[in-house]
Amino acid sequence: MDITNKSQTIRSEVLRSPSLYSKEFEATEKINNKKHQLLSGTRIKAVLAPLMYWVIKHAPKWCAMLPIHLLIVTLRLMYIFSNNPYRKSCEDICQLARDAGFTHQPKQIYDQILNNILGTAENYYHLYRHGIDSVIDTIELNSQHSEWINRLSKEYGGVILMVPHNFASVFSALKMNRAFPLLIVSRNSSTIDRTKIALDYFERMQVSVLMVRGGNSFELSRALFSELKKGTVIAATVDSIEGRSDTTVHMFGQEVGFSSWASKIGVKKNVPIIPSYFRSIGRQVVPVFGEEIVTDDIKSAMQHYAEFFERQILEDPASWAFLGDKRWRKVLHEASQ
Repeated sequence: MDITNKSQTIRSEVLRSPSLYSKEFEATEKINNKKHQLLSGTRIKAVLAPLMYWVIKHAPKWCAMLPIHLLIVTLRLMYIFSNNPYRKSCEDICQLARDAGFTHQPKQIYDQILNNILGTAENYYHLYRHGIDSVIDTIELNSQHSEWINRLSKEYGGVILMVPHNFASVFSALKMNRAFPLLIVSRNSSTIDRTKIALDYFERMQVSVLMVRGGNSFELSRALFSELKKGTVIAATVDSIEGRSDTTVHMFGQEVGFSSWASKIGVKKNVPIIPSYFRSIGRQVVPVFGEEIVTDDIKSAMQHYAEFFERQILEDPASWAFLGDKRWRKVLHEASQ
């Protein structure tokens, strides 16, 4: 269904998938009708993502990975430009890391980020073309961690797993889902085609996902309350900076606005909240988990996982995809000064 006004068209489509929590989901997409918007980042991703998806489906590996390799080579060469935003972020995070006792070098972090992008792309290629068994051993999930999370989920009825935007955080779900019952809460893409691509990959990973962009907050809460009676581990990505957040956390010496919805759910149901981080070394991935917290105070819960995120980012900044996020770049730059 399409609804059109002078400046934009709102397109919607009902998507169905066995990986969807409710088995179907109405995806919406805002299409800007203004010509000067055609070269925006959203439009570029809307064109490139389906093209890459088609290449992965139909081309041999050398051909499918060629655009990624060309991109990586280009980005490596771009390090020479001092105004390269990713280089600036690497310099800022290395300054902060030095203050915490680490000895990272900006070029080292920059190169490792590109290696992690390439490794993640290769993992998704192998997943699509050869199935879970071809990639599952790239994820080094500690059996003691699995037993601990299973024990907590059975004792409390469920667990909230707080996840940052690591390169391999979603990919790691295919192994975690085999270790404990997992539900991913995901803010789906802003375009319908990219949402379809994500759903295809979720199906191949054999994980369940609850998509929330444009959804009803009451229905979301009700679904999560229901799952937290069954021993489900709910994975929620929570490190996006919110411009109008109702709650702030202290990170990198500043007050940063985080969305508190996941913490509210955990506090309301009195379940453990566990922070996580997913370290990449090319294709290899190591999930890291912090201590659980069970509290009736939302602010304490949020500060608990914010401090864990900060420690992990300083120790391994190259695994954090949001190192190049515009809002986080500003936070890091101000902190480094």
